[in-house]
Amino acid sequence: MTVLKTSLTNPSRIQGIYRYLLQVKEQKEKKDILKKLISPDKLVEDKPSERPMFTASLNESIKCGLLKEETINETIYIAINPELPEESRDKEFGIQLLPNTLATLFFASGNQDESDFGLVCAWYLAQDVYNPPKNWEEIEQAINQKDALPLGLKLTNNSLYSSMDDWMSYMGLIWSHSIDKKRATIPDPTVYIRRNLNSLFNYKNEKISLQEFIKRLAEKCPLFETGHFRNDIEKYTKKCPPNTLSTSTSFALFRLQDEGLIKLMRESDADLMILPKANHQIDDNCRISHLIYQN
Repeated sequence: MTVLKTSLTNPSRIQGIYRYLLQVKEQKEKKDILKKLISPDKLVEDKPSERPMFTASLNESIKCGLLKEETINETIYIAINPELPEESRDKEFGIQLLPNTLATLFFASGNQDESDFGLVCAWYLAQDVYNPPKNWEEIEQAINQKDALPLGLKLTNNSLYSSMDDWMSYMGLIWSHSIDKKRATIPDPTVYIRRNLNSLFNYKNEKISLQEFIKRLAEKCPLFETGHFRNDIEKYTKKCPPNTLSTSTSFALFRLQDEGLIKLMRESDADLMILPKANHQIDDNCRISHLIYQN
């Protein structure tokens, strides 16, 4: 559960290191130079520990496989991992794709260090988008309910909740707003799914079954239905009825249809899935068999 526990690490700090390395020759830099560029001497004068934020962010970036450390002629270099997909290392688009890159490295690459984080994220995406636990007090109450206790969710204080909020927001899995001057979190993965439509479909106007779409989505990010993190959650918590999506995934798909990016369809004699609305209302518009990518 490293990125949640490491309060000195957040998305913007990792992004700052990555942004710099994208632009330099061979996408690598001497470690001593990099740390002084990202965390200048003036900022660390008279500090009890030298560059703790940089060090923590760099360590997590290396641990998850975003960056790598190598020694050349006794000099330590930090480089973007050359095994990342080419588009993730692109100078122009690499930063735009970094939320996707990190989501893949955290959740879909067999990264055991982040398994606790994945379980927390999958649990929160399984909450009712129309009435979720919206702050630390409500989340603490929810994870201490009888059905959630066997999960052993490593979300035990407000600091960890704040880290979850930062990271899930950055990856496009939730969004937040203010209620009575208090931050409220909503489990809505619209941004994540929107950003990945090009990779979830093979070409414009492709029509696929909703079941196939969910399969592709779960393979890319196993926090979603049928993904292994979501399956682990559903071993203990209340499952959706058969062939029914969570309200958060359904809400995202309806939003993307409203934006004109996808079209939800119901074909006769096809396997249907149910996309519940507010108060779990079900009508014919909620019974979907296929999607068309319209972008």
